Amino acid sequence: MNFTGKKWNSLFTQLRALLAAALVVSPVCSRAAEQTGEIVTSEEICIPKGAHPMVGGGTTVFSHDRTCFRRPPARVYPSESKVSRAKMGPPDPYNGARVVRYDYHDALYHCTYLHMRLPTVEELKALYAYANKANDAATGSGYAIVAPKNDSRYSGGLYGWGGGSVYWSNTFAGRGHREVADLGTGRVSIRSYSQLSYVSCVR
Repeated sequence: MNFTGKKWNSLFTQLRALLAAALVVSPVCSRAAEQTGEIVTSEEICIPKGAHPMVGGGTTVFSHDRTCFRRPPARVYPSESKVSRAKMGPPDPYNGARVVRYDYHDALYHCTYLHMRLPTVEELKALYAYANKANDAATGSGYAIVAPKNDSRYSGGLYGWGGGSVYWSNTFAGRGHREVADLGTGRVSIRSYSQLSYVSCVR
């Protein structure tokens, strides 16, 4: 066998090993999701298809098999070096981490870069309601999304995304403004495009 043949044989062996590892990991993740009764990963909260209640009343419909919300970033991506207003915030009061804050236009850019989009405010209100009732540890509490699990200060904490800022939505609220949601309380307010907030992109 010549050198080229040996090289391709080595690459094929490595690829086969990676595929085998993936097959071992995937069932473990699936079993964990089945045991909790919901679709959860370390970086996302996913809501299944159907009509879901929103905090404050009413429902909103999710038409895809699952709609996934991504954890807000804890670093500015290299590709965002030209995003002048993306800033690392101070330590978040709920999880102690520094979370990136974006103005509205940079939040749009960030989600587009990830091949995702900004959620509507109705989706954020449904996310809050879903996360705070879908898991036993979060029942009756508003801290499921923002606070980490087993933090005695915040009963019902689960995901630890942080709540030191409101989260952008793409819902229009008058010229130069969008609606935002506090994922620690479920309250909705309005911010101008230039203000800095957290962002959870959705797909």
